[in-house]
Amino acid sequence: MTSLILASNRLPIQLCADGTVEKTTGGLASALEGAGLGESYTWVGWGGPCPSEGIKTDEFQDQMRELGVEPVLLCEEEISGYYEGYSNSTLWPLVHYMTERARFEPEWIQYYRQVNHKFASTISKIAEQGATVWIHDYHLMLIPKILRENRPDLKIGFFLHTPFPSSEVFRALPERDELLEGLLGSDLIGFHTFSYLRHFISSLIRILALEVDIEGLWYKNRHIQLGVHPIGHNHIGFKKAAESDTFHMTYLSHRDHLDEGKLILSVERLDYTKGLPQKLKAIRRFLESHPEQSSKVNFVLIAVPSRRGVEEYENLTEKVQCEVSSINGEFGEVGHAPVQFLHRSFKLEEIAALYALADVCMVTPTLDGMNLVAKEFIDCKRESHRARAGVLILSEFAGAAQEMSHALLVNPHDTVTVAETIQTALTMSSKEKWERVRAMQKRLDLNHAGAWAQRFLTDLEKSSTDQCCCSSDNPIQVIGVQIRQQIDLGKKIALFLDYDGTLRPFTNTPEAAIPDAKLKQLLSDLGEHPQIELAVVSGRPRSFLDQHLGHLPIHLVAEHGFYWKLLDMDGWEQLNEHVDTNWKDIIRPRLLAATALTPGSEIEEKHSSIVWHYRQADPEFALWRAKGLLSELTSTTASLPVSVHHGQKIIEVASQQVSKGVAVERMLQLWHPRLAITAGDDVTDESMFACPTFQNSILHSLKIGSGDTRASHRTSIEGLRNLLESLVGKRHTAEH
Repeated sequence: MTSLILASNRLPIQLCADGTVEKTTGGLASALEGAGLGESYTWVGWGGPCPSEGIKTDEFQDQMRELGVEPVLLCEEEISGYYEGYSNSTLWPLVHYMTERARFEPEWIQYYRQVNHKFASTISKIAEQGATVWIHDYHLMLIPKILRENRPDLKIGFFLHTPFPSSEVFRALPERDELLEGLLGSDLIGFHTFSYLRHFISSLIRILALEVDIEGLWYKNRHIQLGVHPIGHNHIGFKKAAESDTFHMTYLSHRDHLDEGKLILSVERLDYTKGLPQKLKAIRRFLESHPEQSSKVNFVLIAVPSRRGVEEYENLTEKVQCEVSSINGEFGEVGHAPVQFLHRSFKLEEIAALYALADVCMVTPTLDGMNLVAKEFIDCKRESHRARAGVLILSEFAGAAQEMSHALLVNPHDTVTVAETIQTALTMSSKEKWERVRAMQKRLDLNHAGAWAQRFLTDLEKSSTDQCCCSSDNPIQVIGVQIRQQIDLGKKIALFLDYDGTLRPFTNTPEAAIPDAKLKQLLSDLGEHPQIELAVVSGRPRSFLDQHLGHLPIHLVAEHGFYWKLLDMDGWEQLNEHVDTNWKDIIRPRLLAATALTPGSEIEEKHSSIVWHYRQADPEFALWRAKGLLSELTSTTASLPVSVHHGQKIIEVASQQVSKGVAVERMLQLWHPRLAITAGDDVTDESMFACPTFQNSILHSLKIGSGDTRASHRTSIEGLRNLLESLVGKRHTAEH
């Protein structure tokens, strides 16, 4: 059993046929190697195929466990459907905005689900009670939800190492809802950049219709934190590499070979997102524009093999090799080829030596989640390593660009500018090169892989701790116990409950949000309880409440407190007969103008208020419009007897003489309950939460969902429903 578990598609090691252990390639393995986590964790992942047919499955697992990892065994069909299919042929191109490359095969998602369940099962078996689980990348997006359902005690973090695309791109995925809901099983979801976080939030808003702010959201009775955690590089690993004999031998060998020549280095995995064809086009243009440089420059393109056997990648390899040959044939000389294409892996020490020696490093992906090569190159430019001064040419579409502003940023598609940037880098003064390098090193020294991992895990721990202390489960349970104790003592209880967003989830149209049979029965049972006074305090008009709740033995308040109908009344009555509504003629034209400018919005006019609804409008455009309208109305109504509220997809202008709080105070004065509960989700419910207590009564206020509030506790629709259902049983106890 273990208290910290890391989960990723591939383990950082694999067994070879001769029994030796080989490190796997990849940015995650490299970064976590330098994360400084020690041996206090277990890594769960696919260990690759058994290296020998003679090794039994159990023996293979035992051998891997002895190395400190927990292998997940996958059959060939699962590897094909889950990894090569859904992960790399559907999700990978999609998150990189290459929808034309994405393939949507219905059978692949079945394997994706199956493998995610396998991973979750393995994690559940080895995780201690309350363990921390850190899940990595797009291969495993369903695991958080599976673990949340099976092991709610776990602290679950998820980090996405790729970009998260715009909602317009992500919604092309048939299983878009399922993957988003899968991620929402996490306590903390992390991204490299704010842009990726912003796109994720947009997808939650547009696809799942959730209310989300920049720091997180409330979902199924839990708060989920969202964060930006740009990954760092393996600083410790490269520091050790620079002290090795291999580093010095490699450095001296290449330095002597280069002599007065210039080394322009490129290191990447061979993938269509890395922009190799565009890079070669820029190199060709540079050599055409600066023929005097052709005998001096050495473009070394290291492309680590990727997904061998996949036709698309084999075609890419062939295309790159053909273009390299073409450039060398046109611009090469006897004994010198300006471009070298090295299609293989290199040792860390060898790469570090090339970084230290390079005059320029070109990192020009068309899109990349982060790209650690840029950080590794700058980190290796240490005078203590005898490094040459160097310049980083960095794609503005790499996540690293947001952290490395002293690089020469380029658009990789603009090959003319990239070519000229190469010349700028080669002719830059040594003084400026070192100034740029040192400026970036200051940030890298504070944000290496170890700092990244510790920050994420600290935030995850805090998020989980906040969940335990502030989640609705504990306060709701305490409130439930208090209510049942008061009922046992024969005391009166009062419940004041909002309707939309509190008793019933929102719908696209207000008319569709009608109570189902189960909710009606629950309200009826509570209303018939001899010790409970139940009032639904809603912004809805009288007609809606009469039609759907009027037959139940409960009290009703309509239009935020303008009308009420208690059980001992013959019909609806106005709480305040002296309410002034002449201000409507001033406000109505402004709301009509906003409606005309915002497709999907509409106006609802009530006796004491006018409401602008934008639930069916484009969510982000409508929110922008709402903020402008709110500012305008606040200024316009400064001298009018009204208040302006920005609620759940609404802006409401209402009379100051009317509020839910006034109605609740009146009922408290009438009933004198020993304990009262107010519950609501909206800013219009805040006046209920601010009600004073009477005659030593206990008053609890419950905020449903996220947002600032005066309420003493926070919960969800499900949490409130569970509390109410727990009280129904007390009816029979009281009657006997």
